[in-house]
Formats: sequence, structure tokens, C-alpha cells
Amino acid sequence: MTRPLGFLTDYGPGTEHVGALHAVAAAIAPQSARIDLAHDIPPGDIRWGAILLERLVRLMPRDSVTVTVVDPGVGTDRRAVAMELEWGKVVVGPDNGLLGLAVDRQAAVRAVEITSSQVMRAPVSATFHGRDVFAPAAAHVASGADLSDLGAAVDIDTIVRAHLPDASALPGTLEALVVGSDRFGNLGLWAGPEHLIAAGLVEGDRLWVATAEGGRSQATLGRTFADVPRGALLAYVDSHGLVSIALNGGDAGERVRAAAGEVVALMRQS
Repeated sequence: MTRPLGFLTDYGPGTEHVGALHAVAAAIAPQSARIDLAHDIPPGDIRWGAILLERLVRLMPRDSVTVTVVDPGVGTDRRAVAMELEWGKVVVGPDNGLLGLAVDRQAAVRAVEITSSQVMRAPVSATFHGRDVFAPAAAHVASGADLSDLGAAVDIDTIVRAHLPDASALPGTLEALVVGSDRFGNLGLWAGPEHLIAAGLVEGDRLWVATAEGGRSQATLGRTFADVPRGALLAYVDSHGLVSIALNGGDAGERVRAAAGEVVALMRQS
């Protein structure tokens, strides 16, 4: 019985690179349902990729297999890894930080380094491991191979984690890293509702959104976009539990002038 296959990359929607993954997987596991989870991760953004991988693998069926590729170090000595999570879910991808959040939050059971020539295309391109290593290895697992068929076991504790610095909560102020944005321009911060509570910020608070460059924008802490007028900024907890900033009807990143990798502060107005 074949297993569903998911794909999550920074290749770009509709590109030939995505098509190549599907073609290789279909040749090995033609009966597997194939699900495009996301292909619009900013190029090389391992940190945002790790966050999206963890949240989207949660939605995949039991016993599914997910190929994930955000791999600026392709062709170097970083490992190619397959790991089993809770509910029999398998994730295949580069060991560069992309897999670490899923390891920590979804009860990783075991992991192997992909080294077997029997589950890779030949020759292996130095610059397209998604096609030649990750997709075929995942498809073999989807069609019945065990992880041990891919290569030797590795210690789960050695899987690389992306650097995600903790948010800082002080009375009336929450500082957090911007980790990414969606196509609507909503900014996701590496903070959750527990950090809002620790800072004493509550729904209805009027806030300043402050950047490291000294910019300040007014916002309201609310629950949903309609809590503020069109053209106004909203701080809220998104559907995945991240504190986020949205501009009703616009792009919050442009308004706030902040992007992934920068720290912003949410400060209650006095």
C-alpha cells in the first residue's frame, strides 16, 4: 500500500524544479497521492522553511512522507536525512536546520542518513539533490521501503536546529524576531500568546510597533482583521499560534518597514 507524498520547497510555484520532483516521485510511487504543501518559501530561508514544515506536516495524514528542500548548501557535506515522527510520518530533506523544529515538536522516533545508491538517481547532480536524492528516497519509502533501506541510523539529537531566538517579554512590551510573512504581507513573529500574557498585553490595547531603525507605527491588539478599520494595523495571534502583525487591506511589512530577520517591539501606548 502506497503512502501520500507531500512537497515543500523554495523552488517557486509552477517551476520546472517542482515538476521534476513530481516526475521522479511518480516514476517510483505512481499510486501515491501527491500534495504540494508550499513552494513559495523565500529562496534559502531555512528558518521560515522549518516553521512551515513543522506546521504543515502536522496536517499531513498518518504514515505520510514529506519531501522538503530549502538547501542553499546543496553539494556540500551537510547530510541528507530521513526521519520518522509521531503517527508514522516521515520527513526527508537536508540536515541544515530545516528539520529541527519538527524533530523537537513532533516526537521524532528515529532518523537515518541517506547514503544508499539504491534509492538515489544516478548520477547525482551536485546542485539538484531535491530531484536526485530527496524525492526518490521519499518515493521509495512511500512505496514500502523502510528507513533502514536508505542508510545508517543517526542520533536524533545531532539533527541541526535553526536558530530561533526567544522573544523577550517585559511589562507592557514584547520584543520578537520577525520570522516570515505570507502573501498578504502579514508578518509572523517568533512569539506566542504566552508571551503576550507575560508582557501583560491584552485585547484592545493600543500599541506602538517599533523597529530597530527607530520607526514607529500605531496598532491595536485584537483577534481578527475586522477589529481595526481598513488601512489600520492589527497585532493578533494567527491560526498557527504565532503573534503576527497585519494591515487590514494592505501589506504590514511595507507599513512597518520590517522584514524577516529583524526584531520588532510591541509596546503599549501610555
